[in-house]
Amino acid sequence: MASGAAIFAGAISIAGLQALSPADFADLIAEQIGKTLATDQLASLASSIADRARSRGYAFASAWIGPQRLSNGVLTVSIDEGRVDAIRFDGPEQPAVRRALAALINGKPARLGDVERRLLIAGDVDGVRIRKTQFLREHGKGVLLVRVTQDKLAARVALSNEGTKPIGPEQLRLDVDMNALFSSDDAFTVTYSTTPAEPSELQYGRLRYANRVSADGTEVALVASGSAAKPGAYLEPLDLESRSWFVGAELLHPLWRRRDASLWLQAELGVRDLQQWRRSVRIRHDRIATARVSLYGYSDLAGGRLRVSTTLSQGFGIFGATRLADPLASRYDADATFTALSAWSEWSTELGGQFSLRLAAQSQLASQPLLITEETGLGGTGFLRGYDWSERSGDQGVMGLAELRYLWNQPFGMFRRAQLYVFLDGGQVGNLANGFGSGELASTGGGVRTDFTANMGANLEVAVPLTGARYDTDDETPKLNLRLIRSF
Repeated sequence: MASGAAIFAGAISIAGLQALSPADFADLIAEQIGKTLATDQLASLASSIADRARSRGYAFASAWIGPQRLSNGVLTVSIDEGRVDAIRFDGPEQPAVRRALAALINGKPARLGDVERRLLIAGDVDGVRIRKTQFLREHGKGVLLVRVTQDKLAARVALSNEGTKPIGPEQLRLDVDMNALFSSDDAFTVTYSTTPAEPSELQYGRLRYANRVSADGTEVALVASGSAAKPGAYLEPLDLESRSWFVGAELLHPLWRRRDASLWLQAELGVRDLQQWRRSVRIRHDRIATARVSLYGYSDLAGGRLRVSTTLSQGFGIFGATRLADPLASRYDADATFTALSAWSEWSTELGGQFSLRLAAQSQLASQPLLITEETGLGGTGFLRGYDWSERSGDQGVMGLAELRYLWNQPFGMFRRAQLYVFLDGGQVGNLANGFGSGELASTGGGVRTDFTANMGANLEVAVPLTGARYDTDDETPKLNLRLIRSF
């Protein structure tokens, strides 16, 4: 076949197929058989065959028609379905990323879904960012070129007035992430929180060490936390003090990982202890040992993004766990051998013209009365923002939120962007048996979330109680919520 010469295609064969079959291209071939094909038509045929292979999920596929001597009028189209033979880094190599991507080197053509999953799992390594990927063909070999960066140290500081008068309301939180500390895929996180104006009111710390144990993204972690609180304001005359601690182990595994939908499994075993004193006399002591299994993830749905999380918790009567009718228990009719199911969901969508909508809901069911740390509550920064933390609480409950938002890019030419919003939320919690503190609440309000820079932002919000007085003010005075965040 001379270069640039038209040829008669009495028949067409495809060479190099490994995962696909000639039947996948039968209609494309049938259109060209018995025709005289010019150079541009031959190129178009090769392109259409490559496109068909890519549409079947082989994103790196290519096809071409090389110089050949036609035998009996049979035209041969060569195809490479896109096998990955090597992983190469454009810049410093990251061993954890290589381990995550190594499964693509299996002697088979790489499917788009498998490549996407592996790249996302690699990007889930703490501190890692996949900056660029490119597929190259060198000397008949397929090479996946990857450019990666990893932040070894990151920190976030948040200052807010989201506490209550007895504990705050000003609260300061510091999170420090140390990545690749002992290996390329581990992370050590330190969290510290306090009330800066009155440090004795709250001291809280949390340590978490996590390490990836498989190339499929499985992670194990050890967690420990502790807190000390001495409420002030209108609770100061009671001379209350509390101490709590938690130790646990976690396992996290991605069950499904795609850009448009992902699902993780998380399991936890832990022990939590809470004690309270009044004038140096211990008046409360709860201890629970629990196993929790959670499924959480996201998916594109109905033109928006759905995020969900559900957790099944089971308490056990071990490690000195609180027993029924314990005089020091936070509830005399509750013990540590409970079963509870909680769920959270959020759906957000663009409405056009910079407007968007966010809907969220949360619920909990319980098999029996719960100790105080396992109850669900209304109030705080998530739901019922017009009220303080857990102004109503109970064993079971449901709450919802609707938020209309408007994105304002570069307001006044001063900041990166701002989001104006209004919201309405409400909920109901109830107790099994003889619990107290249940009820219904609703609130409304609005505010602005601002990104001053890529690393600094703020949220200013006015939240109005609709269904009764707040504990802190004993009236329906609106809450002014302020939060400043700085990342390093």
